[in-house]
Amino acid sequence: ASRASRMSEGRKRSADEAWQAPGEAARQAQEAETPRPPGDIPKSARLYTEEEVQARIEAYVAQQLQAPVPEMLREEFTPNDPVHGLLHLPTLVRLIVDTRIFQRMRHIQQLAMCSYVYPGATHKRFFHSIGTCHLAYEMIKGIQQRQPELGVTSRDIMCVIIAALCHDLGHPCYSHMFECFMHGLGAKRRRQAALAGRELRRDEEEEIVRHETWSHENASIKLLQLLFDDLQGPLREAGLRSDAEGDDFACIRELIEPPKKALERMFDQGELKSAWSREVKGRPVGKAWLYEIVSNWRSGIDVDKFDYFRRDAYFLGIRRQFDHERYLTSVKVLEDSLGVLTISPPVKDRDSLRDNMLELRKTLHRMAYQHKTVKKLECHMVDILGRMNEHVRVTGTGGRKMTMSEAALNVDPVAYLKLTDVFIEGLLDAAEDPALSDAHREYEHRICRRQLMRLVASWDLPNPGEAFAASAGPMPVPKEEAVVTGLLAKYPASARLLMPDKGPAREVPSEEIVCVVALLHYGMKEQDPMDRVLFHSKSQEKHGFVGDQDSKPMKSRVFVFWNPPYTNPADEVTLKRLTHAFYLWESALIEQHEAQAEARSPARPAASPMRPMARAASTASPTARPASSAAALGECSPPAAPPPKARRRALVRFEASCPLNQDDLALGKKP
Repeated sequence: ASRASRMSEGRKRSADEAWQAPGEAARQAQEAETPRPPGDIPKSARLYTEEEVQARIEAYVAQQLQAPVPEMLREEFTPNDPVHGLLHLPTLVRLIVDTRIFQRMRHIQQLAMCSYVYPGATHKRFFHSIGTCHLAYEMIKGIQQRQPELGVTSRDIMCVIIAALCHDLGHPCYSHMFECFMHGLGAKRRRQAALAGRELRRDEEEEIVRHETWSHENASIKLLQLLFDDLQGPLREAGLRSDAEGDDFACIRELIEPPKKALERMFDQGELKSAWSREVKGRPVGKAWLYEIVSNWRSGIDVDKFDYFRRDAYFLGIRRQFDHERYLTSVKVLEDSLGVLTISPPVKDRDSLRDNMLELRKTLHRMAYQHKTVKKLECHMVDILGRMNEHVRVTGTGGRKMTMSEAALNVDPVAYLKLTDVFIEGLLDAAEDPALSDAHREYEHRICRRQLMRLVASWDLPNPGEAFAASAGPMPVPKEEAVVTGLLAKYPASARLLMPDKGPAREVPSEEIVCVVALLHYGMKEQDPMDRVLFHSKSQEKHGFVGDQDSKPMKSRVFVFWNPPYTNPADEVTLKRLTHAFYLWESALIEQHEAQAEARSPARPAASPMRPMARAASTASPTARPASSAAALGECSPPAAPPPKARRRALVRFEASCPLNQDDLALGKKP
């Protein structure tokens, strides 16, 4: 017993000496970081008493509390969000929020005309931007804590939260609908020049292209630069700068609008790691994963969508949501096959990402963003903006008067900030300017009294194998001008065939037919975003996503509306004849697509899944003889194959204000 007591005292004394030995903690930390095979215990390993463990914990906590936190990263901004709850954000966020450039988003609705269909959807871009900033902050802070080896700095955190906060800074009035207005102006000028048979001058072509390619992202970058100029002193005091680690201001711009096409091209060519610095200036390739937080160029799975999916569904009243909290707390940063770090979710979350996030995007587009009544209201409002643009003059820099489109095209720092929903609706509601009387009347009848255009047809392009042979491949999305031209070409025949006792056809000019093509997809059109995601398992094994054969990343929907003047409203007979004309047009389009596919690929016998297709005659067996030779030798030739049975074609379905019955559909069709 005495011997055991002496040995225990000796072990305790040696442990105390090791605890007090200088450099012991550093040496043990170095050994802990040294990789060892499983089962290999370091020589310095020993058991600690409960008091020793408690002392170490208290020392670590004291050290962390004494570590200086940058003043701009102190979580002193605590707004209460109806979607995410109480937020704890750095002081830097309040510095940017309390500026006029950011505060203008209080007057811009997130979903524009959706509030006329879903009255609760009146939330603003203001809080969506703060919510996106909150999710980006939580994500990068969590990655920093879970993976300290990544070397996430306070500058990285500030760049990410500023980019998330300012990613929608450039939205003008009515959000994305204003982009349709700008693009429509360019298309109108190009169409007018074509009708006049006049070739565009170089400056005219450049001006039209600027209209056709205008986007709010570019406006956000320009307003962001104004914000940098106004807050240059505080931002540099916070630690933002340009040095060997990277250009922070360039990084913020690239996080908002990364060079997606160039990065995708380099990724497909396997040059992402070697050519990264050629396209990206804000951060080296070692921190490429930062560019997947705010605007994910790889897959589109980012915090911007996490916020507006949850926020829009909440205010629309759609009871469906994606558990982004689970995603934010479970992702890791791992190397992909090219040796580039990327954000990797757990492999067990694959189904949740597809069913609860990507499908949710399509649901929101189908039920709200691309709702037929929302599209009608947007078309009317774009027309009203066009009428206003001819007369409204906004005061810009230096007192210069300019149209709304000029203010947007140049992102004038004075005039552009005035383009909010409140500005437009104030002019329309006041109705004090005689020059805007035409726009006011349209607003009164179309928006306020809801004398909307009528739905001729809402048609989802069929998938291969539905209304045509699967071998024909997917149908190309028709151009909007081609839809209008094709429908009006079929309209006289439909007027003669359908309800001839109702009188002659009413004249319908092309200006009264409006066509809108909507794309319902996962965010990358025909490509499945899941193919670009690197997953990981608990054993740190990396998994690429195996393509889902049942997934349908993109669905195209064609809307056709009849928009007669409100002084001569639509009649049911003409509307039904227009719907029949659309049916004739889309049926002919399907037949044309199938015929072109057959012309490109002559029909061949299908290969059996259990037996390969017979080789061509040039590679046939030498003993094979043609049927004519067999007949000459008196041998029995094989019986002729029966003619193929006519495949029953699925009925093409579409929605219309005046639907057609079976007898109507039979009129004008080939037997």
